[in-house]
Amino acid sequence: MKVKIKFLGGFDKNEEEVEIEKGKKYSDLLKSLGINPETVVVVKDGKPVPIDDFVEEGEIVVMRVISGG
Repeated sequence: MKVKIKFLGGFDKNEEEVEIEKGKKYSDLLKSLGINPETVVVVKDGKPVPIDDFVEEGEIVVMRVISGG
């Protein structure tokens, strides 16, 4: 299935379209993109999704989390 990804927060790219097997999780998708899941939030339809949810076809946003203290 096809997934369109928009990247926010200092990535080297703005968007990308990828083909991913049905039954894969968002953590698998992030790993295939070389992104540490602990450094981002995945958003689908305007709502954050757990990275252990299964990927759904469509568009997602991957936002880099910036923290400090």
